[in-house]
Order: sequence, then structure tokens, then C-alpha cells
Amino acid sequence: MPETWLLRGYGSEILLKHLKGLVGEIEGVRENTDIEPVHRMRVACRRLRSLLPVFGPYLAPKRYKRWRRAFRKLGRALGRARDTDIHIERVKNFLQEVGKRERPGIARLLLRLKQQRTALQAEVLDALALFEQSGVADEMREVLVPLAAMVKGMAWPLVADAGLSELARQSIHERLSDFLALQAYVERPECVNELHLMRIRAKHLRYTLEAFSSLYGESLKPYIQAARTCQELLGAVHDLDVWLLYLPEFSIQEYERTLSYYGHARPFARLQPGLTTFQDHCRAERHRAYTHFQETWRGWQNARVWDSLSEWLDRMSDRGVMSVPQVGDSTAKG
Repeated sequence: MPETWLLRGYGSEILLKHLKGLVGEIEGVRENTDIEPVHRMRVACRRLRSLLPVFGPYLAPKRYKRWRRAFRKLGRALGRARDTDIHIERVKNFLQEVGKRERPGIARLLLRLKQQRTALQAEVLDALALFEQSGVADEMREVLVPLAAMVKGMAWPLVADAGLSELARQSIHERLSDFLALQAYVERPECVNELHLMRIRAKHLRYTLEAFSSLYGESLKPYIQAARTCQELLGAVHDLDVWLLYLPEFSIQEYERTLSYYGHARPFARLQPGLTTFQDHCRAERHRAYTHFQETWRGWQNARVWDSLSEWLDRMSDRGVMSVPQVGDSTAKG
């Protein structure tokens, strides 16, 4: 593939935008007075990790893998903290809905989650310090800012750039193929790991579509929205799968803590009703969330959402930027 200056400039702009977003959240993550900075920094980490393999070989072939490793390490700490923040919010909301009998168990669960989040903040700060010490952000700016300057002020889409158009086609095709390789599991709700992987691949497809959306105006929006919705629906399913795995373990841990502290386990009886109620709630919610995902997927299949995107990729050439057919329109030529 030709390494055109447009490709390199375009890729640099994309990566710098997400790097700026990440760096801009550092102080908020340190202060930890609001859960949103951790969320936004985690998303920026994810986007950079997803897009560095797309653009990195043409921008910094000897450096981009090291950059990606730095974001992976930071992202792991942020991910654990963010997941715990989400769990805390869910339990807080559930605590407001339960009766007096269930409150002790839910309150104990909330207490342990808050204690866990406090401990995780130390991990986040350590990971953030290591990232800053790595110098990756400064190194990326040093490499990418001059490249991005070459396309500053240009209006996209541009007419006929073979290298950039072919990179878009190949990248979207690869992410779409990886995603659709798991579609057989849509009808297998018990396949927890495969469905979680499908969610991850939907996320990578979405990020890649968004990265190249400037080249195609409004045309990619239906596919971006479908990928985002798929990611969110499977995310809801995965969160509940995590709860259904965690709650039995939590009950055992609390039983053992009670036995160790009191010398007998009778006080644990106060916790059991709330924990059982919450587990039953999560099981019912998982069924509802999965049914919603299945119905949505069948709607996409009927509308030929993924087929129309795949067909466009098959027709796409390296002669320039092509229009994308409307969702469900198998006859559009592009």
C-alpha cells in the first residue's frame, strides 16, 4: 500500500485527538471526585489501543507497539476501577428498591465494593505514574504533530487518495470479518466468553468505522450506530454475567469473614436474603438483556445491515473515496 502523506496526516490527526482526550483527564482521575474522568480516560485508552495497529505501521513502525503496550497497562487499571464504579452505581440503585429484610445484604455488598474501589485508586495512580514516566505521550506528539500539520485545515472527504481509501477498506473489512465470525453465538446465550469476545470485536469495528467516517460523510452512521448498539447490548449482558459469577463467591467470602470474626456464622443469616434477591434480580435481568440483544440482531439481519456493509467493502476500489449504500439496499452501486 502506498504510504501517502494524506494517509499519514489523517492517521496522525485521529491518534492525536484521542491522545489529547486522554491527557486532559489526568487531573480528574487523580482527584477521583467524579467517576466520569476515569470513564473518559479508559475510552481514550481503548481507542488508541484499537487504532494504533491500523495507523501505527505507517506513522511510527518501530515505536507504535511500545506505545500500545503503555496504553494497555494503563487501561487495565482504569478498567478495573471503572467496572467497580459501575457495580457501585447498580448496587446503590438496587438498595433504594429493596425492603427492610433485604437491605443488610445489599448494604454489605455496597460497603465491600466501596472498599475495593478505594484500594483500586492506588493502582490507578501507580499506573498513571508509570505511564507519565514512560514519556509515551510526549514521544507520540513529537512524531505525530508534524505529520498532522500536513493536513491541517483540509476538509474531508478528499477526492481520490488510493492509499487512504485502501487502508479504510482493509481495516473495516478485517474488523467486520472478525466480528461476524462470532455471529453463530447469537443464538447460544450460554456461551459467555464468546459473547464477551463478540462485544469486544463490535467495539473495534465501531472505533474503526468512526476513525474513517470523515471520508464518507454521513454514510457510515447507520453502521456505526449498529456497532455501538451491539457493543452496549452485549456489554449489559456481560456485566450481568460478571455479577452471576461474582455473587456466589462473595457470599462464601462473607460467610467465612463472619465465621472468623464471631466464631460462628449466625449473623450471616441477616445478609443472605438481600444477596439472594440481588442474584435472582441479576438472573432475570440477564435473560431480559439477552432477549433484547437477540431481537435487535434479528432486526439487523432482516435489514441486511452487515450484508450491505460487507458488499460495499467488496466493491470498494483504490481509485478514491466511494459512497456507502443505504442500509438494506443491496442494489446500490456506490
